Amino acid sequence: MTESNETRLRAILDAMLDCVITIDARGHILSANSATERLLGHPRDALIGRNVSMLMPEPYAGAHDGYLQHYLSTGEARIIGIGREVVARHADGSTIPVELSVTEMRDGERREFVGILRDLSARKQAEASQKRLQTLLTQIIAGSPVPTFVINDRHLVTHWNRACQEITGRTADEIVGTDGHRHIFYATGRPTMADLIVDGASDEQLRAHYRDKRLTRSPFITNAYEAEDYFPAFGDSGCWLYFTAAPLTDGNGRVIGAIETLQDVSDRRRAEEALVRHQSELEELVKKRTGQLAEAQRQLMQSEKLASIGQLAAGVAHEINNPIGFVHSNMGSLEHYFTRLLRVLEHFEAHRELIAGTGDPGRAWVAEVEALKAEADFEFLKEDIPTLLAESREGTERVRRIVQDLRDFSRVDSAQQWELADLRTGLDSTLNIVMNEVKYKAEVVKEYGPIPPVECIPSQLNQVFMNLVVNAAQAMPEGRRGTIALRCGSAGNEAWVEVADDGSGMSEETLKKIFDPFFTTKPVGKGTGLGLSLSYGIVEKHGGRIEVESSPGVGTRFRVVLPLRQPAQEKSR
Repeated sequence: MTESNETRLRAILDAMLDCVITIDARGHILSANSATERLLGHPRDALIGRNVSMLMPEPYAGAHDGYLQHYLSTGEARIIGIGREVVARHADGSTIPVELSVTEMRDGERREFVGILRDLSARKQAEASQKRLQTLLTQIIAGSPVPTFVINDRHLVTHWNRACQEITGRTADEIVGTDGHRHIFYATGRPTMADLIVDGASDEQLRAHYRDKRLTRSPFITNAYEAEDYFPAFGDSGCWLYFTAAPLTDGNGRVIGAIETLQDVSDRRRAEEALVRHQSELEELVKKRTGQLAEAQRQLMQSEKLASIGQLAAGVAHEINNPIGFVHSNMGSLEHYFTRLLRVLEHFEAHRELIAGTGDPGRAWVAEVEALKAEADFEFLKEDIPTLLAESREGTERVRRIVQDLRDFSRVDSAQQWELADLRTGLDSTLNIVMNEVKYKAEVVKEYGPIPPVECIPSQLNQVFMNLVVNAAQAMPEGRRGTIALRCGSAGNEAWVEVADDGSGMSEETLKKIFDPFFTTKPVGKGTGLGLSLSYGIVEKHGGRIEVESSPGVGTRFRVVLPLRQPAQEKSR
């Protein structure tokens, strides 16, 4: 071999991770690569010429166990040892597990051997670690109070713990090493969830097996599933099991098995069934109580109406008295006028024979009549009597409207029906009732926009409008006359009504409470605290909402938003 070839060969041998040693027929080391020095700790120059036995533990040197000594002592030149697991001795006296392969080389009569040693330490450690983990896993599964079984990628049971035995009645000796777990859970032998996971079943395939069984993906374990099912063969009368199955994978992510845990949830299922029964009973009771509450609410609403009417009674009486007063006065004047007219008529009756006459008596009579007409101011009477009658008619009409509005407002709601109504008419009617409460505190400005008829119970919405308008008037500071703006309009399928004032306004803390029953900022005796609460309920019943904006010292704006039409279920309530 040329020097360059020998150098190249040494470089190749030194680059190898395995130990490479050449030995003559007497067992003397002829050469060793750098890996031998790294693995066994002997300087390779110190190994040259030494017997190979120095690399073997004493008990094994020369033994017939696949070592080099075996081949050297027997002279079996043609026998080659490949992949034998043995131990080598380190320079510090420790031993190292290695895999030994031996190859013979002949050059005429000359015999040499090449030994290759591969370090098995990492593999042995991994095997030992795996064995420890396997033992630990077995102990964990066996000692777990949760019924658990494990299958491999061939669907054979590898673990079946005592808890699983207790719930199924089958022992580990009967099941481990078989695929008999399928028939334990299902008489037809269909796959368990663990089997489906090993087979890589899709969500659709899993759901086909567990339809209506509360199948879900596990929120904690990747690619694991959970479900519930009833197993009639378990226990005295069957039981419900909640089970979770998860895949077991190797280092490359390949599924090598699956683990499934079981939990007896029969008590919970029975509790759920009892809860469903109780819920049904409770719903019936709630339905009954709801009817009673609806009646109580109706009565409360009517009471609030009556309370509101009571607060407005003095003002309404004043409003009625004004037109009645001038009607009464006008009627007195009419009576006096009629008496005077009657005198003229009586005079005509007394001198009827003179009407057809001529001469001085006729002229005297005419003069007399003219004097009476002048005395009675007959021309004025002809002009003033129609005016008085018109004022009387207008006054009595005002009385009629006020009485009609009061009657409509105080009408019992249960006697009313849903109908299409013009909200502007309701605003005007309500304003007519509360005007005495408002006119001394604020000027009312109407800004009505086009608005289609709204399906509603008008008297209920009128109560909402009344509460908002009266509250706006009462929000005006003492000694200052403010402004209340009434606005309405529509957008899309909704209509809206606004009541805005420039009164005292409210703080954020007060705004949070204004719809609470019995909450009021008014002095004792000035309010029940139910107005806005009932208004909120009425608007909610109509499928609408109340929006509020308010700032202290600036004022408050309430906007009532209502759907133009009611769903059938709302009108049936």
